[in-house]
Amino acid sequence: MKKSFSWRLFVLVAGALLGLIASMGLAAPAVASPVQVAASGNYHDNDEKLTLKAKGEGKYVSLKVVGKNYDGNWIDVEVYQIKRHYNLRQIDDRDVRAKGGSFEYKINHVECGESYVARSDSNNKKESRNWSNKITIKCDRNGHYHY
Repeated sequence: MKKSFSWRLFVLVAGALLGLIASMGLAAPAVASPVQVAASGNYHDNDEKLTLKAKGEGKYVSLKVVGKNYDGNWIDVEVYQIKRHYNLRQIDDRDVRAKGGSFEYKINHVECGESYVARSDSNNKKESRNWSNKITIKCDRNGHYHY
């Protein structure tokens, strides 16, 4: 017969291992879903408040920042150029007045071959911070662009 101390230790370790195995099986699906959505770069909500669009002729490309459905009157908008390893370099920062909850403005002469993203923060404390879609501007030798 086993000694009581070793038997108790065996039951304790076996119970802990079985508990960990059982909890991993139950918790994995609940954790996997939000992580996949947050990590996906192609996920876009249909009710985007902030969007970026490229506009221009020839080699002169500008970004158009469009906001809609804001509750606050003043919106702090920052536009970033995305560098290597997702480091952000701020290229524009301004307070924009939302008329009827909407605004738009443009930033002239952005660089080809670069990616951009915008962030907005409303003066209405009930609204959360919003990020725009990422836009990459590519230009060919003739100066025509696409994204």
